[in-house]
Amino acid sequence: MTPKAPIIYRTRIKPEWLDYNNHMNVAYYVLIFDLAGVELVSQLGLSEAVTEQTGISWMVLENHITYNNEVILDQPVEIRCQLIDHDSKRLHLYFEMYAHTDQGVEYLAATLEQMAMCVDLNSRSSCEFPAGVTEQIDAMAQLQADLPKPANIGRKIGIRRR
Repeated sequence: MTPKAPIIYRTRIKPEWLDYNNHMNVAYYVLIFDLAGVELVSQLGLSEAVTEQTGISWMVLENHITYNNEVILDQPVEIRCQLIDHDSKRLHLYFEMYAHTDQGVEYLAATLEQMAMCVDLNSRSSCEFPAGVTEQIDAMAQLQADLPKPANIGRKIGIRRR
């Protein structure tokens, strides 16, 4: 079995997240991934409280999302996050959303590839991650060094022609 990135967030699908197809609307996949991202940066030391104290935060520069399989009301999902790359200001992240059926079957529901950047909210410009956060990012990279690179990193959208 291929090793997976660690779980960083869990939730259940709420009624207000459903659309008229009676499955989760696309916007709420992004919401769940965003909540997972907030949890991740908090674990790395850049929580909302730290931002309030320092004015240092993070912002998303780009997202690429795939919708692999639907999820339905009250279904449990978990988000896993893999650090693909990083530098002093940016994180290249890959999130996977796994859903669980009542029969205990797990399946890939969606993926999100993301580029995020550290920002100084006082100047509204990019900045380097604080030293403590950099240490946590480096530790995350070390822990995940043996994870295989996900196959769909760097995907592009387009209609395939034969």
